[in-house]
Amino acid sequence: MFLLLSIPMLSNKIVLLTGASSGIGSTLLEYFLDKVQYLITSNRKELTEFLPLDSPPSNLEHVAMDLTIESNVKKLFQHIKEKFRRLDVLINCVGGSLFSHPIEEFPVEEFDTVIAVNLRSAFLLTKHAIRLMKLNGKAGGNIVHFVSSSAKNISPKKAPYGSAKAGLAHFIHYAAYEAGHYNIKVNGISPTYVFTPRHEREIRNQMQKTGASREEIVKKILSRQVLKRPMYSKDLIAVTELLATTDSITGQIYNCSMGEILSY
Repeated sequence: MFLLLSIPMLSNKIVLLTGASSGIGSTLLEYFLDKVQYLITSNRKELTEFLPLDSPPSNLEHVAMDLTIESNVKKLFQHIKEKFRRLDVLINCVGGSLFSHPIEEFPVEEFDTVIAVNLRSAFLLTKHAIRLMKLNGKAGGNIVHFVSSSAKNISPKKAPYGSAKAGLAHFIHYAAYEAGHYNIKVNGISPTYVFTPRHEREIRNQMQKTGASREEIVKKILSRQVLKRPMYSKDLIAVTELLATTDSITGQIYNCSMGEILSY
């Protein structure tokens, strides 16, 4: 006798995807667009800058704003509340290392920017998502943040970024504890090196600075992985969909590392 399990679907969900203009976020935008009832995206860029379509899909709305500013985040969630009366899923891809300096040379203004982009924005989005998702009653909601292996492993000259992502990882535990009272699940995805266009530019810069070949640089990147192939944004779709729909997982950070062991 087989037990039939009901698989949560996204086709009737209102989803907010932040940081959708590049990298992992743009891949998730392309994947989820035709799978959800309605997709709201938000980041600093205008939609035409990263999705050059003559006519955007009818189930897509973009709100361009700086998500490190609470008044902006309030406006975003108030708009979602007024238009849809609910939010089912938040997928937050806002982040980036932005600057590279030794600690002793890191300008405090740049430190503050990195913390704001990677931790403050996640805090604000979670705060207001919980407030709105509480209105869903027993249905609750799902919040998914993208962390980084830099929260555990050292990324040279990126101390503020690694510190912010480590803070985000622990913040997820706190948020899951509090939001669990309302059946809101909060989880994180922590990938190692993802071969996005931005990272490809970094590889080219390393080639110019060091004289090393692309093959040599990539081999070094993959050296601690069990699976000896590059990881791409599309490799993170399945775990994102799992955490966006789960009814039983919360407070977890999924290490997506191609088998590399991550430890504090």
